[in-house]
Amino acid sequence: MRVNETSDVLNRLLEAERAGVKVLGALISGIADPEIREMAKRFLRDEGMNCQILKTMIENAGYPVSQRTGDFVRKVEALPTVEEKLELLVKGQEWVAKQIRRSRAFGMKVSDRMLLESIRIQHEENVDALKELLGPGR
Repeated sequence: MRVNETSDVLNRLLEAERAGVKVLGALISGIADPEIREMAKRFLRDEGMNCQILKTMIENAGYPVSQRTGDFVRKVEALPTVEEKLELLVKGQEWVAKQIRRSRAFGMKVSDRMLLESIRIQHEENVDALKELLGPGR
């Protein structure tokens, strides 16, 4: 992966994780179901931790760290119901996992790849858990 590609991928992921923090921070108080609310709190902690991991990876590689937050926040805020916002949150989690899968072929240090893979797995687990809670019959 070229320097700019690596920087772009890591910064785009960081911006997405920041958006996740903002979205979840705003959503939690409006979630009526206690089980989903507790899951959202865990996701919020995960997203915050991922921001720190990605920021550190970018800094350690000597790249400039983006200060932006992804436009996902605006998309979620535009939706009228908490249920629709949670459904879009699932898609956002899937997007992050997909971006990490796409970057697998690029030449990053093994330790950085392992960190990204753990973030990918975490997002996939979050998607599965949230889909189960939001599924039919809830």
